[in-house]
Amino acid sequence: MMDTSNWRDQLHPQTRQLVFNNIMHTLTLGHRPENFDEVLDFQKIALNIELKSYAGATSQAVYLAQIASKMLMLEKAREREWRDFFLPDSRERIVYKITKMLTRHLDVTDAEGSQELWRIAERIEEEIFYKASSESDYLRKISLKMLKMENPTRRSH
Repeated sequence: MMDTSNWRDQLHPQTRQLVFNNIMHTLTLGHRPENFDEVLDFQKIALNIELKSYAGATSQAVYLAQIASKMLMLEKAREREWRDFFLPDSRERIVYKITKMLTRHLDVTDAEGSQELWRIAERIEEEIFYKASSESDYLRKISLKMLKMENPTRRSH
């Protein structure tokens, strides 16, 4: 059996700093700190994750596995929370673009018709927004939907 009691002594000092930096990177991917206090909060979180993993691990492999697991958890949480950081005016601009595209293809000249096209565009955008798994998935699906609406395939009968 291998002696793992001194694994911490064998760990390169820069490894812990690299782990901390990776945790910080993962934390700030979804939400860039806006001020110094937020930076400090992220640093406290990253330090806490690293320290708990380091203190609780029985070997370097366990330490790195715990860190990897926690970083994966952070990434999954960020993917679930991307909607919280997506600006409402961005969504409204997308609804506006969908409405404009619908207006080009449909003969609508009155205010009531324009309002109905806006409501249709809102429903299209909202359905995609809540089905998307990430911001990039949302933007990709919006682009594809608009492309399909702009260039419908013609079927021959």
